[in-house]
Amino acid sequence: MTTGPDTDIGDMRRNLRQAFGCFATGVTVVTSQNGDGAPIGFTANSFTSVSLDPPLILVCLAKTSSNIGHFSRTGHFAVNILGEAQKDISNRFASRVEDRFDGVAWHESQNGSPLIGGALAWFDCETDNLVDAGDHIILIGRIVNFDQTDGRPLAYLRGHYLDLGLAETAAESVSHHGGVRVGCLLACKEQVLLSQTPEGWGLPLGDVRHGFREARAALESTLSKHDISAELGFLYSVFDAPSGNATWMIFHGEMEQGLLPDDLRLFPVEELPLQEVGLRPVRSVLRRYQTEFSEARFGLYVDGTDQPGQVNPIERKATPWNTSAEEQEKST
Repeated sequence: MTTGPDTDIGDMRRNLRQAFGCFATGVTVVTSQNGDGAPIGFTANSFTSVSLDPPLILVCLAKTSSNIGHFSRTGHFAVNILGEAQKDISNRFASRVEDRFDGVAWHESQNGSPLIGGALAWFDCETDNLVDAGDHIILIGRIVNFDQTDGRPLAYLRGHYLDLGLAETAAESVSHHGGVRVGCLLACKEQVLLSQTPEGWGLPLGDVRHGFREARAALESTLSKHDISAELGFLYSVFDAPSGNATWMIFHGEMEQGLLPDDLRLFPVEELPLQEVGLRPVRSVLRRYQTEFSEARFGLYVDGTDQPGQVNPIERKATPWNTSAEEQEKST
């Protein structure tokens, strides 16, 4: 989105925040001590490495933060990079609870800064510089000690946590014999991209591959061949292929408007040609998307051969999908 002299300041800030949100980040908890020696800390994803020689890192802190005074004066602090199982810690240190360290395992670094138990990595720092930057301050630290361990990081994108292991876990939870095929449900300005296939309209798909990573690369290759600029987001649906020889994994994503070849077309969400979609599982995916799009509430659908499929809405109990899918199929 471009801005001009007539752009409302509130709209610009909101749009800028959304644009910043397109950059996926890790999640950290920054810690230190207050003047009384009590532990303090806050959640931050505005963290980056700065230099190897000397070893420097930085983190940004909003001037509206209740911790601004302490961290502006502190001579030391620590940055804890959280693992994917530490969402509760991230949420706790981003909340307004009185004691953020209550129930959290931690120990002091050699400088006295709290180090969070189970963190993937930590950096114990002495304050090197403090830079005034708009509505934030930039806290630059010189690393005096650090450590790391194996594991997946907690990641954040567009205001939501990302589960980097979700796709592999979902693929393993569905029986498949011939590999994995990754496809996408791409949205563009309240439209959905469909691909013309011998069976009718369908979703863009990559070729079947032995594993998830290879299958996702095959989809990206397919999109690249059609000059489609897209950003794949969350995993939207997982089910056994209609032929039973692979697991299909459908990702939701967003694409840029552009010229499309004859076998690809954008359809308004409310006008999807469901009667012309040849494969029943794909029709089911598109029907569900219509409903969830109108309600602005999305979930993950997982289907297997041994039990009915389930839609797992965010922060809701999993709900059976097979009954409503059959009812919708009869109405076609």
